[in-house]
Order: sequence, then C-alpha cells, then structure tokens
Amino acid sequence: MKKQKTLKELREQYGISQSKLAEAFEVSSSTIYNHEKDSSKISDSLLKKYMYTFDIKYDDIFLGNKYDIFVFENKNKSTVFERAKDLTP
Repeated sequence: MKKQKTLKELREQYGISQSKLAEAFEVSSSTIYNHEKDSSKISDSLLKKYMYTFDIKYDDIFLGNKYDIFVFENKNKSTVFERAKDLTP
C-alpha cells in the first residue's frame, strides 16, 4: 500500500519552494502556505494542478488540516516504530 502524502510533502520531495510552486500554479505564496496548513478546502482546479504536476492520484494525497496532518504523520511514525520492534528478537 502506498503512503499518502501531504501537499507539503509533495512539494518538498522535489525541492520546490512555496513561492516557486505558487508562481507555477499562478496563485500567491500564501495560498500554497494555507493549503499546506489546511488542505481540506482546496479548490478542485488547484488540486488537479497538484495531481498533474506531481503525477499522483487523488487517493494518494492526504487532505486535511494541520492537526489531522500531525496525527496522520505521528501515526505513521508509530507504525514504523512498532514494525521495527517486531523485528527485535
């Protein structure tokens, strides 16, 4: 199963700054910042740009607010930690 990625993770994976992505998407840097903080209300047109630009499917993008993202990321970290503990004899 593929790990879902946040909008911020997608951008950072390719080393793109918020301002460069904003320029490419023809929006303000604050729009990119706000959607990385809370992507639960991202417009369809901007979401389509993310999907096309980063060649990712809708189901592989984690959308939510900063708290949801924090919980999501920590759950993934604890899952990895638990799996690592299972390997210990």
